[in-house]
Amino acid sequence: MADGINSGLYAEIAVNTPVNRTFTYGIPRGMCIKPGVRVTVNFNGRVMTGYVISTHDREPEGFEVKDIVSIIDEDPVFDHRLIELASYISDSYISSIGETLSKALPSGVSRKVRSSGRPLKVPMPGPISLTAEQEKVFSDINSSGVSAHLIFGITGSGKTEIYIKAALDTIAQGRSVIYLVPEITLSSQIFDRLQRVFGDELVLYHSGLTPNRRFESWMKFQSGEAKIAVGTRSSVFLQAPDLGLMIIDEEQDSSYKEQSSPRYNAKRVAYYRSVKEKATLVLGSATPSIETMHSAESGKIKLHKLEERYGGASVPEIEVVKVKGRGDEISPRLKLFTNRAVKKGNQAVYLLNRRGFAPFVLCEECGTAVECPHCSIGMNYHRNRGLLCHYCGYMSDVPETCGKCGSGAIVKLGSGTQKIEDIIQGEFPGYRIFRLDQDTARKKDTAAELIEKMEKREIDILLGTQMVSKGFDFHGVTVAGIIMADIGLNMPDFRSTERVFSLLLQLAGRSGRGEENGKVIIQTLNETNPIYDYLKKQDYTGFYRSELDIRRMLDYPPFSRLARIVFRGRNEEEVSKTADRVGEEIERLLFSEKPEVMKLGPAQAPFVKIGGNYRYHIILKGRRLSELQKLLNEIMANYRSKSVYAEIDIDPVDML
Repeated sequence: MADGINSGLYAEIAVNTPVNRTFTYGIPRGMCIKPGVRVTVNFNGRVMTGYVISTHDREPEGFEVKDIVSIIDEDPVFDHRLIELASYISDSYISSIGETLSKALPSGVSRKVRSSGRPLKVPMPGPISLTAEQEKVFSDINSSGVSAHLIFGITGSGKTEIYIKAALDTIAQGRSVIYLVPEITLSSQIFDRLQRVFGDELVLYHSGLTPNRRFESWMKFQSGEAKIAVGTRSSVFLQAPDLGLMIIDEEQDSSYKEQSSPRYNAKRVAYYRSVKEKATLVLGSATPSIETMHSAESGKIKLHKLEERYGGASVPEIEVVKVKGRGDEISPRLKLFTNRAVKKGNQAVYLLNRRGFAPFVLCEECGTAVECPHCSIGMNYHRNRGLLCHYCGYMSDVPETCGKCGSGAIVKLGSGTQKIEDIIQGEFPGYRIFRLDQDTARKKDTAAELIEKMEKREIDILLGTQMVSKGFDFHGVTVAGIIMADIGLNMPDFRSTERVFSLLLQLAGRSGRGEENGKVIIQTLNETNPIYDYLKKQDYTGFYRSELDIRRMLDYPPFSRLARIVFRGRNEEEVSKTADRVGEEIERLLFSEKPEVMKLGPAQAPFVKIGGNYRYHIILKGRRLSELQKLLNEIMANYRSKSVYAEIDIDPVDML
């Protein structure tokens, strides 16, 4: 990278476009341009933000060079390390370096951030008290010489205390720390706790902040004025003078995967950075993802275990209750334990698993769902079409009787669960109910209001979606209830069982963190599902072994790598024909080049229509990522359509 001002007459600039290359622009006389600054440029008739990669004096040939319109930053906001990282991501996830830099850097109008000149307010933290078990994990991480670690600790085992001590140790060495959490609401609670330890050395970084606040946090961390940053997925891009530690809490959470181009996984990006920048990576979870645990067992990352609850709290008791479905949303057992808790001044948390509403078909008698015979994935019901597998496209009629028990009590479930809040209010008149979901979480200060009210015990029942299971630490909660676990179990996604197991065990961990024991009620239509035996015993390892056997048999990750092409457009016939045409081209390449790749589909995506766009997809499965990338690059190089957009997802975590 060139140094100084105007080392050349031209600048190589990346812009947020799918074309993976830089574009040459002229530097106007008198304009001070350095690599690493943002500028505005005229690109295809639009004024866009550009990212200056380098400057030079080689006059381009064959086209008229446009000048840079204006400069945004006085000083560089990124350097060669972020350019190298962006190149790695664009190559890995079939995107462009401009798209990656646009995703990585804070958006909006920037302002130059100068140090106040005042000494930083850094509290003198008391000694972090670790149990013998925690101390052993901390010492093993420090002395192992390994860059990547997994702390597998039961809920409430005190992983956060180890994170804090590791961060203090890293900062004492003059190095910086990035601390990732899965949700904005959770980052606020963690931030408050960490601020009492790190004071002004700590910054917050997530999409809920104003553009100026995000930019200020970016620059403070880049300059070294702030030594620790806590934030969500995009925090993985934060630059520091000397990065020493990256922490990813609740590492199993799917929100670490970006859902728009480039569709990067923050865990893989963090691992890459830890190797490149000689930093330590610490992942933590009570329910590690199958892929992460397999990596730990195979020696790619070092495994550490915490098997005791911090502070002497006991693990909650889990009870599985069979319900009948409609009209039986709050079981007598859940109502009994909720009333007992609230009357004693304690609190209850209810999980409403609203992930998807495509109806599924099951037997009301034995609870068995209809699965695709080819994919071992739950099939979805579509009016006028019957049952459809959204992986391979297999179709069948709705059975008249259950294939397992022979009962004729076949029902369609999965819609109408939004009404549960009204039902709870009817069951518990006078109780103070707080709802936390994507809608309420968008409102300003929702997280702060929730935390304050829960800690003051001004909420009796916290009702929420998946967010309520993620790392909150409320000592007044003694009851956790899952309204209907079956909805998530029958989603057409090979990870659905893992996702539900993790969600339910994480929610169970919100209960009984204080002095009183916790109780967990899981309501289900099918109490014989093997997942509930593992949950009752809180046996993650047993579940992991069982799930790993299924993945091995079906050749799903971690035994293969996946890629997904999603086609979307306003006209369903055009989308379907485009998917078929690309599918045929893939078949041709598979026949001629013979890579070890399997193609599933094309088929309708489980959520076939979103925002007025029809969606079809093709799933590719292979042993080596390089073969999938080569195939996809060949396909996309020849892809042309003005009305159907094709999006590429490497290692997808959501198949809907």
